[in-house]
Amino acid sequence: MPIAHTKDNLKLNDYLTERRKFLKIRFGDLVTKTGIPAKHLKKIEKGEWCDLPSGVYVKGFLKKYAQVVGLDENELALRYENEWQQICYVDLPKQGNKTLDKINFLKQFSFRWIVLGFVCASVLFYVGWQFKVILEKPDLNLNYPIESDTIVDNPKIEFRGRVSEDSVLTINNEIVLAAEDGSFTKEVELLNGINTFEIKAVSRFGKETKTTKRVTYNP
Repeated sequence: MPIAHTKDNLKLNDYLTERRKFLKIRFGDLVTKTGIPAKHLKKIEKGEWCDLPSGVYVKGFLKKYAQVVGLDENELALRYENEWQQICYVDLPKQGNKTLDKINFLKQFSFRWIVLGFVCASVLFYVGWQFKVILEKPDLNLNYPIESDTIVDNPKIEFRGRVSEDSVLTINNEIVLAAEDGSFTKEVELLNGINTFEIKAVSRFGKETKTTKRVTYNP
């Protein structure tokens, strides 16, 4: 049965996988055509949404996927948001209930106060670490160009550097995919005269680090 006739009965990951198989596109070919890292593509086709980078990154992946298999990228983004809310958003409350049950059980033992103190200390450490992660800005190290103002005689320039893992990198609002270790390269065409570029890294919690570079092209 054609994929278009079954999409409403499938989860998003199954819908995507069935569509790819229906078009007889091999997984390896999809990696090449989309530029999506294989480890992320496997998680997308398994529906492991909670283990993927931030939503902005995933939507970028889904957009590339949609373009290759001929699907509506807006529909995929909406379905992703709905499934993420259903699957990932409820994980924290469930974990909280398990922790509470564990504490209540340990209170029955004679050493309950020692255990309770240890648990409280662990929770405080975890909360403090989480606040640090949430409030911390992502790293953005640009290896080239280094200077704020650069003059070149080549019509193209290659940006090179490294960003924090799981952060979203953009150059003038265009997403740039980084390698697994955070390194990236991006070649950009220049116009005659002064070209201004805003390089920005955004964490999954919305914190951002950005820098501006001006590149003057004199043929």
